[in-house]
Amino acid sequence: MAYQALYRQWRPADFSSMVSQEAIVSTLRNQVMTGRIAHAYLFCGSRGTGKTSTAKIMAKAVNCANPINGDPCGKCESCRRLAAEESMDVLEFDAASNSRVEDARDLMETVKYPPQHGRFKVYIIDEVHMLSTNAFNALLKTLEEPPAHVVFILATTEPQKLPATILSRCQRFDFGRIPARQIVGRLRQAVEGAGATATDSALNTIARAAEGGMRDALSILDMCLGYQNDVTDELVRNVLGTSDRFFLFRFTDALESEDAGEVMRMIDELIHKGRDPMVFAKDMSQHLRALLMAKTCPDDLANLLDLTQETAYEFVEQAEEMTVTRIMRMLEMFMGVEGELRYASSPRLVIENASLKCCLRTQEVDARALTERIQQLEKKVAELTEKLASCAFVQAAPANAKKEKAEAKPAAPKKAEAPKPKVLTPTGRSAEDAWKEAVKTLQKGNPMVYGFLSFGRFAGCDGTLYRWVATPAPGADMYVGMLNKPSSAQAIAAALTDAAGMESRFEAVMPSADNKPADGEESLLAALGETFDKANIIVQDDVK
Repeated sequence: MAYQALYRQWRPADFSSMVSQEAIVSTLRNQVMTGRIAHAYLFCGSRGTGKTSTAKIMAKAVNCANPINGDPCGKCESCRRLAAEESMDVLEFDAASNSRVEDARDLMETVKYPPQHGRFKVYIIDEVHMLSTNAFNALLKTLEEPPAHVVFILATTEPQKLPATILSRCQRFDFGRIPARQIVGRLRQAVEGAGATATDSALNTIARAAEGGMRDALSILDMCLGYQNDVTDELVRNVLGTSDRFFLFRFTDALESEDAGEVMRMIDELIHKGRDPMVFAKDMSQHLRALLMAKTCPDDLANLLDLTQETAYEFVEQAEEMTVTRIMRMLEMFMGVEGELRYASSPRLVIENASLKCCLRTQEVDARALTERIQQLEKKVAELTEKLASCAFVQAAPANAKKEKAEAKPAAPKKAEAPKPKVLTPTGRSAEDAWKEAVKTLQKGNPMVYGFLSFGRFAGCDGTLYRWVATPAPGADMYVGMLNKPSSAQAIAAALTDAAGMESRFEAVMPSADNKPADGEESLLAALGETFDKANIIVQDDVK
């Protein structure tokens, strides 16, 4: 006898051997036991979730002479004929290859003939959404009022394509994706039935790759067993063309540390091993999704993703080194890669480009990139503060400090100068208060301009002209140029006009050559330079 694929060998013969879909199985069983058989059913769900198998079991059950708790007995003449595919009482119709109205009319012509052996004549129409509009119209009247001996079972993966007139005439059952742990249980049975062996991690990898489809899982296992009878993690990865989780962890670490050289070397290693870039992009998307979930719900990660506690801990540990914004940006990048790879002439270039964008995020000048940089710097500063707090710094006073103080002659008291009166704007605010109010307005309405203003300080007001000076640091000229652009300058001037109550102008200027940090700040800057490298430090004042 010719070899039969595993998904056909392990297709359930009764409701008891079904995996998952407990609510659907229970409902159909009760209908068989009570005799409340509907004239039309609609089975919806993704591929490999048991729609066609359930339809065949239901066809056997309604025609079985001695059903046992709603299950077909498998021994009566009707059950034997159906098992041998010799019965004329169950007709399977493939709508994908018979979508014309003529095909539907020919099918409807046979409805008037009664069943030969059982009580019902069952029509199983697979991929029913593929029927043409005219074919649906030809089916509609018969589906609404079929003869008493006819049962229609429609199966589809895309119920949204069915006309509302068809949907309203059927009992609809939605098949959910099968949990990975239940798929692993059936795979274990198939491995033992084939006289082979398989590791638990290999079966878990197959179950996750099947994405809730039992047929896909059994097909992957069939390919593995075709290679050897000992199914291992490495064999499954070679069959699927995926990367192992250690590679994904290392690749993500390289992205987070912005090590572009290591990223390019790992991509080269990936391509030389024959891995599919599309599969790698999907693997990275799944990995980053797991990191995002580890960041938001670490305690339930193992249950949500069907992982072992050890693997879940690895995800949580890696997620601690990253911000939610960072993970979401990388996830968006690799999800976009999946679409680009469908039409790319060079898939490797697409992967390399996306990976480098993830690495070089700090070179981008937009609101989200600035927010991300601030979060990263806040985290590093917090770590530095904890480190400094744990060390005891004792500054010894000079031995002759008191003597010098005693010998020093008191300076003649300076005559107190009368404070200069503040010039108020028509709104009653001073220039400084008007500036602060305008900054608050920009923080809510124009966060990008607000972000640029954070790299400098208010430098005073000359009548109606408000000036802003950049903090002395590398890149100061870039921020001055961005703020002096007409669009940015006009936005700031409009906010100042509202805050001051009079027409106002804005100008961003470069810092003067003698604008240096105060003596008390030099030691702090030196400590920061040793920790973060001087090239990575930008000194800025609060804009509020």
